[in-house]
Amino acid sequence: MTAPANPLLFGSMWLIATVLVFLLPLLPALRELYSRSDADALEIDPLDDGRTDYAAHRMAEQLDLLEAMPRVAQWQRDDQGRLMVPRGQSRLMARTAVPVVIGFRSELRTLVSSDIVELQANSVVQRVLHAKSIHCLGPAQLARLTSAERHIVLSPGARFLRLAAECVFTWPLKRSLQFPLPELGIGMPLTTQQRRHEGDLRIPVGTIVRGGLVVTGNLLMEEMSVVIGHVKVHGNAILAKSACVQGAVFVNGDLQTKGNNYVEGPLCAGKRLHLGPDSQVGDKDCPSSVSAWTIALNASVRVYGSIAAVRSGQVVL
Repeated sequence: MTAPANPLLFGSMWLIATVLVFLLPLLPALRELYSRSDADALEIDPLDDGRTDYAAHRMAEQLDLLEAMPRVAQWQRDDQGRLMVPRGQSRLMARTAVPVVIGFRSELRTLVSSDIVELQANSVVQRVLHAKSIHCLGPAQLARLTSAERHIVLSPGARFLRLAAECVFTWPLKRSLQFPLPELGIGMPLTTQQRRHEGDLRIPVGTIVRGGLVVTGNLLMEEMSVVIGHVKVHGNAILAKSACVQGAVFVNGDLQTKGNNYVEGPLCAGKRLHLGPDSQVGDKDCPSSVSAWTIALNASVRVYGSIAAVRSGQVVL
């Protein structure tokens, strides 16, 4: 085999060939760099704040004001000037700027109001309900998406799926709870590592646990016990009377609070969630959320933020 006539030229050709082989997989990236073909990023919807009332804000643009509709004559007004859906009648979709009363056994598909909406016993809103404030005066059926700018008041027997407001109350209304030990300081960030406890855990009466917990079994917090941190339970959890958690609570199974309980952060159960009387989740300065497969609320429950039930939610006696 004879040596190449010009070794320098031969080596340069092999170097160029090698570089081209290695750059070949990068050709699509190089083409994209100089001639972009990707679609532009989608603009952020200014109304989409992640809350339940997003659907109502979007739908409001598609609904004419009730006063401008020919069907306005089908509605009645009471002695206070409020629009009324008469007893036992049905309406489709409406948007109004005045107070609305949904009468006994009346039904609406969609209602968006910039004032107060009052639901009498056995009234039903099917899809979307949004108002400045919503008051239930009996066992009403709230829409799948129900939201209010201020508050939602639920009476015994009221049924719901998703609620969002500054505050959701259940009758009778009582004064907002305060965390019983303010000198304990602020809660813990969600990124803080938590202590792991194998099996069931019982926190004795009046005990203060500083730091988050991961419980592989069931959790029982006895009366006046406090956890300063986030709690995750693989089984079921029970909070006895006046037990408090200054953080988030996540339970794979059932979660029950016996009454006068305070949870500062989100409250989530994989199965059933029962909030006992006089319980509170979040506060005015720290909105929170409650979610579970099924949710039962007792009297004088107060949730600052949102409630989401996958299957059903109801106010029980």
